[in-house]
Amino acid sequence: MIQRFVVVFLLVFMGCVSLVSCSGSDTPTEAIENEYELDREVFQIQTDMYRVMGDNQGAIQQLRIREPLSNAETFDVIVISPKSSSGSLEGTYVYSQTGDVGTYNLEFVHALDNRGDSDWYTSGDDGERLEITYMGKEEGQDIYRVVISSFTLNYGYWDFLASKWVSSGQKAFKLSYEGIIEM
Repeated sequence: MIQRFVVVFLLVFMGCVSLVSCSGSDTPTEAIENEYELDREVFQIQTDMYRVMGDNQGAIQQLRIREPLSNAETFDVIVISPKSSSGSLEGTYVYSQTGDVGTYNLEFVHALDNRGDSDWYTSGDDGERLEITYMGKEEGQDIYRVVISSFTLNYGYWDFLASKWVSSGQKAFKLSYEGIIEM
């Protein structure tokens, strides 16, 4: 009788464990703040990221955030250009301006106004991995997590007369975003 009880208990216990642990990873995903950091100053992301598709068979060309600054007349514009092999958004990308598969480029325009003038811009310098993770659906919308844990922006401007880049210095940058990516 005790053996039967032990066997039934083990079968029930093992069945419950397999029901509870049905995912590939048992570590819960921690929530992240939607924000970017520029030289240790943190800016909240209040707008949705959106996607601009490339002309090449629907390949993803750019992910963009256009975030209003406190004066509401200017914006910070963040442009991330991941290059995937499959057209899928999810993946881990390394920073490179080559445009090779598995790489990404980052451009940042600071204080852009409606006339197209800005304080400075950059097309990146050196960065950590870009992680894009599909998080599931929320109210019928696909939710993604986009994280760049560390990036060095070489900011400045293009001197059209001399036809060269003029660096004004470097700024540290980080990005964390979780939400929809509009088309």
